[in-house]
Amino acid sequence: MRDVVPHETVPMQVWADIDVGVADMVRDLNQLPGVRTHASCQGTIGEGGAEPYPAYVEVSWDDHFALRLILQVFDLKIKGENWGHAHRKEGKS
Repeated sequence: MRDVVPHETVPMQVWADIDVGVADMVRDLNQLPGVRTHASCQGTIGEGGAEPYPAYVEVSWDDHFALRLILQVFDLKIKGENWGHAHRKEGKS
């Protein structure tokens, strides 16, 4: 069986429509080296519904250095290997 060689990649800005309530978090996370955002939602707390949830940004990181950068400003619910949901820490902007 032949080894699979991944294609070389280059970081590129992509325009996306982001909920206003999390746009600042997406911007801040995307400025951290080794960090990428993939999905986000400003949450439904205060909107009613059976299962309200807080704002989050789905994020991945390259290494422990990038993870430490995230954790300086964000709480993180780890969902898998090198990815999770980031939530802004109380009092951090």
